[in-house]
Amino acid sequence: EDLLRRAPIKTDVIAVNRSLKNKRVLITGAGGSIGSELSRQILKSEPEEIILLGHGENSIFDIENELKRRASANRIKTTVTPKIADLRFRERLGSIFDECKPEIVFHAAAHKHVPLMEANPAEAVSNNIIGTRNLVELSIEHQVDSFTHISTDKAVNPTNVMGATKRVAEMIVLDAAKRTGKNFNAVRFGNVLGSRGSVLHTFKRQIAS
Repeated sequence: EDLLRRAPIKTDVIAVNRSLKNKRVLITGAGGSIGSELSRQILKSEPEEIILLGHGENSIFDIENELKRRASANRIKTTVTPKIADLRFRERLGSIFDECKPEIVFHAAAHKHVPLMEANPAEAVSNNIIGTRNLVELSIEHQVDSFTHISTDKAVNPTNVMGATKRVAEMIVLDAAKRTGKNFNAVRFGNVLGSRGSVLHTFKRQIAS
């Protein structure tokens, strides 16, 4: 907290609860550090269903079981549905939309490590841009009420591949908002404490050694 020098954002919990209660909510990248925390917070609003979509089976398995334990302990009747899929495969993604019919989408799936994406730009483009485009187009087709794209401060005047691909992803989402008039939006996160993509882990290891 001392390193970041910024106050935590205050959330209007009542408004959030009202918007999520009894809704079918899809979270991409649900096994990641940001996606999994989103799913924990969303569970508190008692949606009808949380669809946990991710590429890594172990992380999805872990968050699925954690949410089911939390739901049982707090007598929450939310259905927790795990889905293993890659956003780059539109047909597979479309089958999930057909089956689950999500009303709200939180898009947290992305390649986030700056040096790795510099070395693997094709992966950054295919995952962060094409994956986002597939998700946005399917959300429009299935008349999703609300779409929130979790972006990054690296998208501001980007100087690296990861930031550039996230900026293009933002533009895809904002273009959808203009074309449909629906609540398609992007929110930029800076270095998030606890995020697996954060430089703060590197700082902590350096301090420890």
